[in-house]
Amino acid sequence: MKNLLPLSLYFCLCMAMFAGCNKPNTNAADSIKAIYDLYILGDTRAISSLGMTDEDIASAQKTYDDSLREMIRANFSDSGQEIDDDTLDELCAARKEALAEMSASAEVTEETDGTATVVVHTTYFKESALDADAFYDAREEALRLAFTDPTEQQVFLMNAYTRNLIAAYRNVTPSTDTTDITVECVIQNKTWVPANMSSFGSDLALAITGHH
Repeated sequence: MKNLLPLSLYFCLCMAMFAGCNKPNTNAADSIKAIYDLYILGDTRAISSLGMTDEDIASAQKTYDDSLREMIRANFSDSGQEIDDDTLDELCAARKEALAEMSASAEVTEETDGTATVVVHTTYFKESALDADAFYDAREEALRLAFTDPTEQQVFLMNAYTRNLIAAYRNVTPSTDTTDITVECVIQNKTWVPANMSSFGSDLALAITGHH
C-alpha cells in the first residue's frame, strides 16, 4: 500500500498561518519544536505560546485531518475498494495515536543575523515495515480461507489489512534511539520559521517514519 500520510503536504499548506504569528521569539529551536508538537504530537501548547491564534490552530488541524482522510480514501479507491467513514475515522485516529507516541528535542547549532540552524532529534517507528506486515498477514489469512470469488477475496483482504493496520498503529513503540534532521531557519514576522517549509516537512516525514 502507499504511504498514507506525506506530512510535507500539510506543513506546506499550513505555513502561512504559522508565519503570521506576531509574538517575537528569540529561540529558533523553540519554534521548530512547536511545529513538531503541533503536527506530530497534536499538542498545541507550544505553538499557542508563540502567538498562533486558536482559530489558526483549529484551521491547521482541520486541514491536516481532511487531507489525511482524502489521502487514505484515494488509496483505497486506487485499489478498487471503498472505505466507510467509521473505519476511516478509526484508521486516522490510530495513526495519529502512533505519531503522538514519538518525542523530540531541538537545539540551535548555529545562529547569525537573521538565520539559524536547528537540529531536531526525534524518535521514530518503521511505518513501511508496519504497513507491509499488516498487508502480508491479511493476504495470508485470505489465502488460508481459499476464496473462489476474486471480488470477495479482495474485499476481505482490504478489510483485514485495514484491521491489522489499525491494530499495528495502536501498538507502536517508539525507537530507543533518535534520528536527526537539520533545519535552516529564517525570521518572518518576528518568528523563526523553516526557510523551506516543504523541505522540512518532507525531511520530518521521512525521519518520523524510519526512512531518514
